[in-house]
Amino acid sequence: MGNRLLNFVTLSGVPIQVSELKWPFHPSGSGADWFVLHGRADLLDSVEVAVGMTQTMKDALGSLEPEHAEGLVVNSIRKTIDNGQLAFVKSGKLQPVHVTTRFYSFASKRIQFPSQQEQDVLELIKRRVFWLGAKTSKGAPVSIAHPYDCQYVNVPREKMLELAQRLAAQGLINLESELATATEALLKEEPALVAAMHKGVEAGIAANKVSA
Repeated sequence: MGNRLLNFVTLSGVPIQVSELKWPFHPSGSGADWFVLHGRADLLDSVEVAVGMTQTMKDALGSLEPEHAEGLVVNSIRKTIDNGQLAFVKSGKLQPVHVTTRFYSFASKRIQFPSQQEQDVLELIKRRVFWLGAKTSKGAPVSIAHPYDCQYVNVPREKMLELAQRLAAQGLINLESELATATEALLKEEPALVAAMHKGVEAGIAANKVSA
């Protein structure tokens, strides 16, 4: 499962491919109370990541097997990009991604990422259809209610479908069940979509220069 290519778009507009997740998590060599998973996130260039998880989070999840933790890993990488803390540069060094209890609700005993505004989720769906369908897969249909996306924006599958239907009504996507393709109207938004991607990537590069 960990060797699959996982293609997603961040809320900040950056299309990424997560690969080479070297399961399982293993204890940190530094002796700290962390468990580590190495992986790779690709854009135009690639970045090697070290996903670190606290003992508290490990205990809360109950299992660090891919079927339980892969979505959490992918979405933690996305959040790190959103926060401008991951630089797509060939530095040769592992960049940290922290999985902590901020992504977990002890009240409901489940993984819980921050809820997003409807407009931000609409933008995510548009970007997903554009980057993963029109640009990457030559127009192939894209699922707009992927479980990892629902977890990432803390929105149930039914709500994702409802928002996608709204985009379809606006003529931005063609929707059949939960599969969507880009319309000419969405393709005309390419300059804005590309600009958002560059802004998201540059934020990480700038932060990396400051901390280097």
